[in-house]
Amino acid sequence: MNINSILQVKTDIGLLRKKNEDSAIALSHPQDFSIKLLAVADGMGGRSYGEVASSLVTLELENWFFSKSCRELNDTRYIILDMEKFVQEKNRELVQKYGSNCLGTTLTVALINNYQTVVLNVGDSRCYSYANNCLIQITEDDSDVWSYYKSGRVGKEDLRYFSTSNLITTCVGLDNDFCHCKFKVLDNRSYSLLLLLTDGVTDLLTDYKIQFIIEDAPKEKILDQLIYEAVYVNQRLSVPNRLVQNFLEPFIIPRKGKDNATGVIFISKYFDN
Repeated sequence: MNINSILQVKTDIGLLRKKNEDSAIALSHPQDFSIKLLAVADGMGGRSYGEVASSLVTLELENWFFSKSCRELNDTRYIILDMEKFVQEKNRELVQKYGSNCLGTTLTVALINNYQTVVLNVGDSRCYSYANNCLIQITEDDSDVWSYYKSGRVGKEDLRYFSTSNLITTCVGLDNDFCHCKFKVLDNRSYSLLLLLTDGVTDLLTDYKIQFIIEDAPKEKILDQLIYEAVYVNQRLSVPNRLVQNFLEPFIIPRKGKDNATGVIFISKYFDN
């Protein structure tokens, strides 16, 4: 880790779940500590052995990272192709071992090399970047309701109230034809903070609240505060009248600690809050 930079993982089982199906890693490469790998995986709730899928994928991802040379990791085009290959292999392995429609996991990854950051996403766990008082969601949610936001029918913060908000459209492990990766590439100079979060956090905390905590908390306590707020603090959410008036379907109000809550954060030495 660079001097004054921060790399942290935090998870909480929440208040309602009997087990933690989230898994996360935050690693620096032993040959070059400036090359880092961040990942969160959310085992699918309601499936058998969701924690098996998430922990297996992150463990294998860790092995993959440490097997790569710095030269390979600094080749962004190669890394994108090889990460895609890795995810599809893990998907096939899970299906072959456990069967179709048995277990699955989301996977959100940020690989930081010496020049660029490769962000991979499968499912609805999120990656955010922060710089110059601006929080940006880098990934798109692979969920049933994301199209409502993309089409302009609702605001992004309204998606949490739909009863189908946690139905995802792709993941690792359910079916050989169901796993689809999306990639984004960032210039390392474009951000001073990267944040990966499972929906146990983002269903409860709006982007506004996330940004407020980033700017208000001591930098070494940002991730702790985000997880604590999602699990233990009543966010006083309520279904907006505009949704009730425009959509004929049941709505929900997310409850604090309703799910496992997990995050990974990288704060560069250039971050200043």
